[in-house]
Amino acid sequence: MNKRKIALGPGAASLILIIVVLALCMMSMLNQISARSDYNLCTRSAEMVQRVYELNAQSEQKLAELDKVLAEARKDAGSMDAYLKKVGAALPEGMTLEEDKVQWTEPLDNRNLECIVQVLPLEEKQRTKWISHKLVVDEPEEDWEW
Repeated sequence: MNKRKIALGPGAASLILIIVVLALCMMSMLNQISARSDYNLCTRSAEMVQRVYELNAQSEQKLAELDKVLAEARKDAGSMDAYLKKVGAALPEGMTLEEDKVQWTEPLDNRNLECIVQVLPLEEKQRTKWISHKLVVDEPEEDWEW
């Protein structure tokens, strides 16, 4: 009987080594690309968070302006109706009064921070209460991916 031995020569070992090195190079390139895209996404996310915090700060400053108006209107108001009329007449620009709720919007690019505050009755110690403080994203329909 003829027994055949399969012998791998020095060429086969070199070929396996080349394949392993190429596979490792490809994996390192994919890792580099993934790390770069993760960094870009993280940077954009951090910038957006910074902008949203700036919007929140602006809304709190507007609330402070509203609080000054409420404090002035509360001094001479005898009833809730008179109080709300004084508030409506002295509201800062961009704010609207509907019944006992004050609304305004803080814009940023394609995002808007919609703020709604309720004016509390004269008997209350606190003058306002947050009803809604939400970030709304306006995207055109042609940008939607289905």
